[in-house]
Amino acid sequence: MLLVLAGCGKKQQTGEEEIVIPIEAVAVEKGSIADVTVVTGKLKALTTSDVVPSGQGGKVAAINVEVGSQVSRGQTLITLENTSAASLAAAIRQAEEGVAQARSGLEVARINYEQAAANYERGKQLYESGVIAQGGAAGFETAYEIPYKQAKVNYEETAPAALATAQAAVALATENYQQQNNNSVITSPIDGVVTAINVNPGELASPSSQSPVVTVVNLSKVEVETTVTESLINKIQRGQEVPVTISAVSGEPFSGVIANIALAADPSTKAYPIKVQIDNAQHTLKPGMFAEVQIENTLPETLLLPRDAVVKAGDKDVVWVVDNDRVKSCEVAVGVSDGQKIQILEGLQGGEQVVVSGQNMLKDDTKVAIKSQVN
Repeated sequence: MLLVLAGCGKKQQTGEEEIVIPIEAVAVEKGSIADVTVVTGKLKALTTSDVVPSGQGGKVAAINVEVGSQVSRGQTLITLENTSAASLAAAIRQAEEGVAQARSGLEVARINYEQAAANYERGKQLYESGVIAQGGAAGFETAYEIPYKQAKVNYEETAPAALATAQAAVALATENYQQQNNNSVITSPIDGVVTAINVNPGELASPSSQSPVVTVVNLSKVEVETTVTESLINKIQRGQEVPVTISAVSGEPFSGVIANIALAADPSTKAYPIKVQIDNAQHTLKPGMFAEVQIENTLPETLLLPRDAVVKAGDKDVVWVVDNDRVKSCEVAVGVSDGQKIQILEGLQGGEQVVVSGQNMLKDDTKVAIKSQVN
C-alpha cells in the first residue's frame, strides 16, 4: 500500500485533480517589422512674399483685396495716389509736338535739298559750257555748289538728328509716365492667398522691406521643417513618401514627400534638417500647425512574437513556452517593437508555441490546453 501511495503523488493522496489552464498560443516565426521614428515640426508655407511698393512709395489711395483673398501673380493689391500723372502726360504731349515739328523740318530740308540739287546741276552745265563767265569758278561755287552742299547736310544729317532727338524725348516722357503709373500700383509677385494687410487708405506705404504693406502666401503646398538623427539620415531619401499626422485637421495621416535632406548636421543640435512637403489644394493645412512625421525603416529579419507574449519578471523579459501540455518560463532578449510585434533576439529557436494571454496564472510545469491559435 505504501508503494502504491508513493507512486500516485501528492494530488492522488489528497484526492485533488490537477487544474488545466486554457490558453491562447502563437508559433514563433521569422519576419521583419518597421522601426517607426516620429519627428515633429510646424507647418510653413512653401512660398511667402512680403510685398512693398517700388520707387519712393506714396499715400494709399485704395486697397483692392482683403485678408483671405485668392490672388494671381500680377494682380493689383493696392493703388497709390499718383499726383504727377497729369504733368507727366503733358510732358508726353509736348514731346510729341516736338516730333511733329522735327518731321516738318525734315520735309522742308528734303524740298530745299532737291531744289538745291537741281540748281547745282543746271549751274554746273552752264559753267562747263562757258555760259557763266562772270566770277568764274568762285562765282559757281558761291551761287550753286555751297548751297547744294549745305542743303544736303541739312537733309541727310541735321534734320534726321533733330527728329531722332524729338522721338527720344517722347520715349523718355512715356517711360517716366509708365514708371510713375507702375510705382503707383502694388501687384502680387506670386499666386497665393493674402494673409496680412498692414496699411489703411490715406496712410503712407513705405518701400522699406521692414514694413511690408501686404503679405501673400502660396498655400498650394506646405512643408514641415524637422530634423533626424545621424542613425537615420542615410536610411531616407529625397522623394520618399512618409505619413504626416496633423491632429488639428484630421486623425488620418496626410501623404508627405521628403523634398530636402541637409548634407551636414546643424552645429547646435547635431541633427540633420529635412523638409517634408504636403499637397494642400484645399488650403485646410495652415502655417503654424503642429505636425508629426512618421519615418519607417524596415529592419532585418528576426524571430517575432506579439508584443503581449513578452512579460516582465523583475528586470527580465520572459515568455511562456508550451512543451507538450506543460509550460515553462524562458528568458529572452528583445529588440524593437512596432507596437504589435516585437523582435526576439535571443532565447528562442523558432517554431515554439508561446502563450500570448493569461500568463499571470501560470507557473513552471502548469498543465495547459491550447484553446485557440493566434496568427
